[in-house]
Amino acid sequence: MIARIISALAVIAVPVAVQGAEGPRRTGPAAQTKRTCDVETPTGSRLGGVRRCRTADEREVHKQEARQTVDRIQAWKPSFCVPPLC
Repeated sequence: MIARIISALAVIAVPVAVQGAEGPRRTGPAAQTKRTCDVETPTGSRLGGVRRCRTADEREVHKQEARQTVDRIQAWKPSFCVPPLC
């Protein structure tokens, strides 16, 4: 039950965090053009992953956004009381 609530909040919070965030910018052509690719496989999935190609700046921004989202979800306190959780 709690996992479903947290999952729903993550689905809602991630787009909100992505829209308003701008990360630090490094200067120089190498920092802006060199992309590296990773394959991100969802936990518990038997299907293939998704290939993501990002620059170092984009990767850092993504990492910060993910951390902020986790912090926001962990700090969230429900305003209702469910008997097994109270």
